[in-house]
Amino acid sequence: MPILFVTKDTITGMSNPVSHYFASASHDRTARIWSMDKIQPLRIMAGHLADVDCVQWHVNCNYIATGSSDKTVRLWDVQTGECIRMFIGHRSMVLSLAMSPDGRYMASGDEDGTIMMWDLSTGSCVSPLAGHNSCVWSLAFSCEGALLASGSADCTVKLWDVASSTKALKMDDTKAGSTNRLRLLKALPTKSTPVYNLRFSRRNLLFASGALSL
Repeated sequence: MPILFVTKDTITGMSNPVSHYFASASHDRTARIWSMDKIQPLRIMAGHLADVDCVQWHVNCNYIATGSSDKTVRLWDVQTGECIRMFIGHRSMVLSLAMSPDGRYMASGDEDGTIMMWDLSTGSCVSPLAGHNSCVWSLAFSCEGALLASGSADCTVKLWDVASSTKALKMDDTKAGSTNRLRLLKALPTKSTPVYNLRFSRRNLLFASGALSL
């Protein structure tokens, strides 16, 4: 489960898949790796030029990704604390991240409603533009990685076809800079509730939560 702390500077955090460690992202422009049995951070990732607004573990636990108000996403080596890749393309602050179950792709959502999907091995953008009319607060891949769900301040949940996009990319991988649009499968509107968090269960049921607006 995500861990949320509120201190002098707002901090958000995410536990890793083995649950002994967790990562936090802060308005002091850093991300930190923590152990449940220590009060001091194990690693400090410094390099962003503005607030770090979201953090996400890679499925192998060796890397974390961070999204920032400086409009970039960075991938960090947990063992060294070094930034190993930077993803540039968003035009507003990055608010949400998700990793595909196979560890090959990462999705990021920003304040303008844009969603981008990245190939982690090359750093290239698989899907240059798809999105909502407002902030993308949450992203989640289905258990097999075929679907991407996005939740937004525009009071909708949208389901995107990842499988066909990545398949088309593999067929065109000989072309330099080839990209493919994510195909929208379905938009699920709420009455008047911004969607803040999404999670697929092991049976691929999608759970969504948000603040109820009366």
